[in-house]
Amino acid sequence: MIVSKPRTNTIVSFLFFLLITVGVLAMNVVSIFRGAAWYNFLIVVLLVPIGLLVSYRIFIRYKIIRLGNNQVEIHYPVLGRKHLYSLQAVANWRESIVKTGKNSVYKELEIEFEDKRKLSFGQKEQTEYDRVVAYLKQKVPKKKIG
Repeated sequence: MIVSKPRTNTIVSFLFFLLITVGVLAMNVVSIFRGAAWYNFLIVVLLVPIGLLVSYRIFIRYKIIRLGNNQVEIHYPVLGRKHLYSLQAVANWRESIVKTGKNSVYKELEIEFEDKRKLSFGQKEQTEYDRVVAYLKQKVPKKKIG
């Protein structure tokens, strides 16, 4: 059984980002109540959507992916949802590789199921990325596109 979760360092770095965002946001809200300058309103208007978007993408959409026994399970613990698919339900999958520098690359895996639900995750964000790709290459090599 292959279990792929978000990397701890990714979660910690976004948590620090959110803590700094909340701190700056709180300071600006306090200054708004004391008589604010125009830039305090601008900071609040910019930071609230950014903080909400990061919270949604990283913490609310936190997913654990399990592959094994010819099944793919996607579990969203925060939302309390679980999706279970057989490997036959995989419509197609692709691995995108983008060169980001002289010696570095960004890899992303996208799996589309027959019910049009897509699962995508990157090598830098999830653990066991290489094992997941190897499993798909072994079990469903004909459904690879690109």
